[in-house]
Amino acid sequence: MSKVYCVGMIKNEADIIESYVRYHLHIFDGMVLLDNGSTDRTLEILNQLQSEGLPIYLKHDNTLEYVQGEKTTELINSTFEQFDPDFIFPLDVDEFLVTPNYSGNPRKLIDKLSTGKIYYLERDYTYFPIHINENQLFIPKRLTFASPIKDYWPKVVISKKIWKTYSPSISGGNHDLLFDKRNVRVEISPNLKLRHYPYRSLEHLKSKITVGWMNTLASYNYNEGHNYHWYDLFEELKKNNLNISVDVILEHNETYIPMDLSFCPSVEVKYTTDHEVNAISNLLNYCESLAINYREMDKRRRGGS
Repeated sequence: MSKVYCVGMIKNEADIIESYVRYHLHIFDGMVLLDNGSTDRTLEILNQLQSEGLPIYLKHDNTLEYVQGEKTTELINSTFEQFDPDFIFPLDVDEFLVTPNYSGNPRKLIDKLSTGKIYYLERDYTYFPIHINENQLFIPKRLTFASPIKDYWPKVVISKKIWKTYSPSISGGNHDLLFDKRNVRVEISPNLKLRHYPYRSLEHLKSKITVGWMNTLASYNYNEGHNYHWYDLFEELKKNNLNISVDVILEHNETYIPMDLSFCPSVEVKYTTDHEVNAISNLLNYCESLAINYREMDKRRRGGS
């Protein structure tokens, strides 16, 4: 049986982090998360989960830039060095690994993967905050209406053999490994898919867009067109005094598509509340961090201490 870990960067994920961790620890042997300056209860909830003895390993990023490819490459390197897994799944916290054509635990299919291949995971459905099950805090039970998507940007799975042999880096968004693949077999997994929960409420939408777009602009490798979808929504928020309708993200063909949770019926959310996201608070906290960061940078530029 292989050893399999999950890694990822996180920022202000208090409403979903417990759901993500409890679900995926039914599949993975452990997870290593890099926090990119969360200002909500994300770290508090993770500390509570760690106190249960769950195999969650937390690293802290003190820079504001969301340079995902570069930082995730370092995270994958350190995870291979420290835990020596056979496979690493670099996932965003709003992505849940599923097997739509198989009712058992996805781990059984993971254990059949070849270490000599590069696998890619497609998203098959994106979930939206409509017809919310208000009495549920476990995200896959809370949001059950989704639209099928055409996924042009699948996520990559990394084997230790590939990583150690070719020393690649990972692209931003965890979409690909960057190296010459002419001698490597690649495959889009026919059975392992991702379910996507990018926006869990109107408040979360506002928080993600305001903080996320400024984080994008603050990145030293920013280039025009990066996260353009966030820019469009940010402009919408500016025009409407931080008001926005969930209609701007809907595809209007959403149908009831609940996730199959039969392999993990024991998931119980203990630490998440129904009011985790406060867009204004997250925005102001980020502005404060940005101002402090600029002050320290200016002091160094001026030769101060």
